[in-house]
Amino acid sequence: MRKLLLISFAMLTAVGAMAQTTAREWLDMLNTTLGERYATNISVTMPEMDSFVGYFMVEGDGYYLTLGSMEVYSDGKVRYEINNERKEVSEDAVDLESMDLLSNPTRAFSFVDEEFDITIAKSINNGVVLLLKPLVEDADITYIAITLVRTERGVEPRAVVYDYDGEMVTIALKMANIADTNMPRWDKQAYRAYDMVSYL
Repeated sequence: MRKLLLISFAMLTAVGAMAQTTAREWLDMLNTTLGERYATNISVTMPEMDSFVGYFMVEGDGYYLTLGSMEVYSDGKVRYEINNERKEVSEDAVDLESMDLLSNPTRAFSFVDEEFDITIAKSINNGVVLLLKPLVEDADITYIAITLVRTERGVEPRAVVYDYDGEMVTIALKMANIADTNMPRWDKQAYRAYDMVSYL
């Protein structure tokens, strides 16, 4: 009986600790877990479209992303988007203000209180769903919802939902092991047969 009471107390203590963790602390723990180098498999669902499966890897300010037949390379300043079906490369500056995971993964979870009202929408099994609403009235996005869970590695993302004025984009995530993986880098020679379109 005493053992059962101790187990129950431990469970209640853990639940209480999770409830006391603020939304900002959850985001801070997430970014600590991710660090400067991480990768995740993704599945993207958009309105009236098929789901797309992909992957992205972040290393410092640079990243590599695949989604369906598309690839994106970036050194943190320039973004090279490759359409392998059309054999076309689009060269453009990185939108450093974007918090869209598909546009700029390096800032996908770097939300600041000056830009968003960040709250815990609900608690889930071993995690939470955070709700982020922009503080400016003319923002392009209505809200962002992020599902986070505690794992043996720390706090990890499981899903991100973007609401663009009723148009929902849902991204499911599963962290990938990249201990011995080199991030792919932009190599112009590898795409020399592609048409290049520059917006710089």
